[in-house]
Amino acid sequence: MKGELPSPNEIASIRSFYLLCTSPVRMLGRMSNDRDRVISITLSEQEWQAFVARQPQPVVWLLERIRDEVKAQTQQSQSAA
Repeated sequence: MKGELPSPNEIASIRSFYLLCTSPVRMLGRMSNDRDRVISITLSEQEWQAFVARQPQPVVWLLERIRDEVKAQTQQSQSAA
């Protein structure tokens, strides 16, 4: 089966699923430019284990560091004005 093209029935199923997922109804609501951002970092298992040993909640730690940087930048901009 590897390398075979999908049948017309399979394509229709995929198309209907795709259209269902991207339907304009799904996009209704408050329009905004706000978006969630995702950061992906590749670490070896050894690096990950060493990091988690020091920071048991790595996501919280990263969020706090990023927010600290944003806060410091805002404060610098305000004091310069």
